[in-house]
Amino acid sequence: MSGPLPKEANHDRERAITLKVDLPRERVFDFFTDLPNEPSWNPDCSSVEMLSPEPVRKGSTYRGHFRGMGQVMVELTAHDRPQRFATRERSRMATGDFAFVLTPYGEQTQVDLRMKLQPHGPMRLLQPMMRRKIGQFLADLPGHIQEGLDSADSKA
Repeated sequence: MSGPLPKEANHDRERAITLKVDLPRERVFDFFTDLPNEPSWNPDCSSVEMLSPEPVRKGSTYRGHFRGMGQVMVELTAHDRPQRFATRERSRMATGDFAFVLTPYGEQTQVDLRMKLQPHGPMRLLQPMMRRKIGQFLADLPGHIQEGLDSADSKA
């Protein structure tokens, strides 16, 4: 996996990152949209469970538990296999919109992630700290994703 490319957006509440994954787009899409996989690539996520009936589709709902955020309710707001998907994630501290666009890039898949966070209540006062934490999370994201994909492939 290649590292992040220059960020497209770096506003107070909106961030973007582009990375490349050494797997076909369909495999990357299926991995990411199986949200219970998130603990394998997000070190702040301890669990995600699907609340709605399968199959995974637009409108599917989940409950996750994240360090520093507590319980997070997640809805899949777009599911267009294999090119794009999006989630809306709500907790008592913030609401986040995450949009992923997957594009074939030779033997790789280019993943463009755009995220927009809306802090609630006292979290608005902690935005400078949140910016640093999110910046570090995004810097570490390519390695974490590759580890998650490698782990999933070794189990398959």
